[in-house]
Amino acid sequence: VTLLLLTACANMAGLLLARGQGRQREIAIRSAMGAGQGRVLRQVLTESVLLSLVGGGLGLAMGYWCIAAARRFVPDMLPRLQQMGIDFRVLGFTFAVSALTGVLFGLAPAFRAARTDLNTTLKEGGGRGSIAGGGLRLRSALLTAEIALSLVLLAGAGLLARSFLSVTAIDPGFRAEGVLTMHLALPDSKYGDVHKRVNFYKNLIDKLRTVPGVRSAALISILPMRAHFLDLRVSVQEFQVEGGPLSRPGLAPTADWRNISPEFLRAMGIALRSGRQLDEHDDYDAKRVALVNETLVRRYFPGQNPIGRTLLVPKPHEIVGVVADARLNGLEKNVEPAIFVPIAQHPSELFSVVVRGAGDPESLSPGVRRAILSLDSEQAVADVRLMQQVIDDSLTVRRLSAWMMGLFAALALALAGVGIYGLVSYSVSQRTHEIGLRVALGAGAADVFRMVTARSLAIAAMGIGLGLPAAFGCSRLLGGLLFGVSAADPLVFLLVPLALAAIVAVAGYLPARRALRIDPTVALRYE
Repeated sequence: VTLLLLTACANMAGLLLARGQGRQREIAIRSAMGAGQGRVLRQVLTESVLLSLVGGGLGLAMGYWCIAAARRFVPDMLPRLQQMGIDFRVLGFTFAVSALTGVLFGLAPAFRAARTDLNTTLKEGGGRGSIAGGGLRLRSALLTAEIALSLVLLAGAGLLARSFLSVTAIDPGFRAEGVLTMHLALPDSKYGDVHKRVNFYKNLIDKLRTVPGVRSAALISILPMRAHFLDLRVSVQEFQVEGGPLSRPGLAPTADWRNISPEFLRAMGIALRSGRQLDEHDDYDAKRVALVNETLVRRYFPGQNPIGRTLLVPKPHEIVGVVADARLNGLEKNVEPAIFVPIAQHPSELFSVVVRGAGDPESLSPGVRRAILSLDSEQAVADVRLMQQVIDDSLTVRRLSAWMMGLFAALALALAGVGIYGLVSYSVSQRTHEIGLRVALGAGAADVFRMVTARSLAIAAMGIGLGLPAAFGCSRLLGGLLFGVSAADPLVFLLVPLALAAIVAVAGYLPARRALRIDPTVALRYE
């Protein structure tokens, strides 16, 4: 935001300087007709403030539209999304900065004109014969800064975009395609007894299997990726390995803990590596059993067969199977040790339904809802989503960061392009007489084109030269958001300057093309 604000202010300053430079003859005429310096300054100040007010009003309207769009398209898991609104302290600060920029750089040409000799200004033929060196140098410096800031934003956007693509390419360890999920909460007033919950689980699975199109159905206490927005592991349990060294509470190893029904692994496409699956015999009154993932085996049973060993969590649980690793806490998070226990042995009030269909999983929603309501007509069904949507929502922060940085970079790039276009256009308008004279003396189209575009290319080179070290430095600040890409990624730092140079070249080409069409006879007669 700060970089974009600086870019916008630099662009605004440059445009106002060019506008004021072009009005020097007008200001000189007003002064010659009796207008005092205060009168001229008030007029310029009024115009600058009016521009700031109109721009601020449009910005405020766009702010409201953007917030409305965010509420519509951003997932509900973003905290306090519906309370998000225009912060008038931030609005006041940004408006004050933009207004101050407009006033300062709007008044600068007026002060300059007030100190110039009126006879010299009025005899210059409207100021079209030459360019004020100081004003042009200041505009060039501002545009150089704009290009440097744009490069920093573009580099950040490129790094975040590559990082996002790297994350989405990660295998989660399960098959999300074709899976529908929904969340249930059993009220304690009706299902306070654990046996009632266990019966509800069993009857629910039986009902779901009869829904047309359902290939497998299962339950889990917390879905994979479910609480990733908070960047925290959820449902973590301490455990001890029976027969191994024991640790005090708080110092014992931990594992992700999930209560699942027997068909969960099949429904999610998680492979069983050794041992057996959970089944209907692992009920509340049976011996406590557990499945563990490969990471837990590698870490706590290196080179051993864990089947038949006992975990204390804190009650003894016999390991009956080893399952493939699956990412439960986020795509970019390391796979942690995980323990899966029968939901019938650990009945919870809150759980999610997982249904894999033969076709479109969304078409299963009405049938699944009816199956649930047939068991309990008062049971609420919430958060009905595809498993792929759950994964997508877990990337909310990363996606928002990439989109916002990309949007800011695009705006900064557009501002830099407008600035270069304005500078070259102003240069062409001020040098019409000179260009006409050069053409009359035999200068070719290539000579005119090089003369007009040389300054824009020089500014681009200086801006890129200043922006690259700044981008390298600022990219280190994005380290916590990058995944699978270096903060000094060579591809990003090669393509970004080339893209910026291409935009500058196009912005400089358009007015240069206009310069090539100048008729020397008309240009000389005009002067």
